[in-house]
Amino acid sequence: MNVDNSNQEPLLGFLSLYETTSHDGYIGSLLITDPHGIPQEFRCTHPIKPTAIQKILYGESLETYVGVNLCGFSLLKSLQTVPSILIVGKNYLLDTRKVTSYPVVYVRKAGETIDLSSSEGSKIGKKERIECPTSKFQPIIIISHPDFSNDLAVAKQILENIFILLDPLEPFNRMLKAIEVLSKQDKTFQ
Repeated sequence: MNVDNSNQEPLLGFLSLYETTSHDGYIGSLLITDPHGIPQEFRCTHPIKPTAIQKILYGESLETYVGVNLCGFSLLKSLQTVPSILIVGKNYLLDTRKVTSYPVVYVRKAGETIDLSSSEGSKIGKKERIECPTSKFQPIIIISHPDFSNDLAVAKQILENIFILLDPLEPFNRMLKAIEVLSKQDKTFQ
């Protein structure tokens, strides 16, 4: 029996890296929602706490390595639900596109500046501005990985359709709050 999935609503993935509450490590977090922001799946890593030697050896590439290689790839592989698009909260997380078959874009508020001297500005691909048709939410800029510029058109179409319902930056706040609650309930997440 073949099921027609063409009329299904797109699922949105949100991936980010957060510093632990003790500021000595990182937790990767991944949330899948429907277009209304209703959670479908949530995953996070245990804290990754680099040693003093690792911090020295990795230098400025530490967050990128932890975010992409240690957290991002493993979280994406563990998913039960496949998103239509993955929205990342850090520019360097665009590198997770190398292991996905769906578009990955970095989203930020229009008007925010990117610090080009940090790893945050290291992977700038094509970008597009999207306005909320109802002006309910602030305009956003979406940026694709430089090697996957075709992702931009697909991501723009999906995000324009859901921008009336959901601010694509809001789920990152929910993920941060969930990690904060988790760290209060379980000392291993501090």
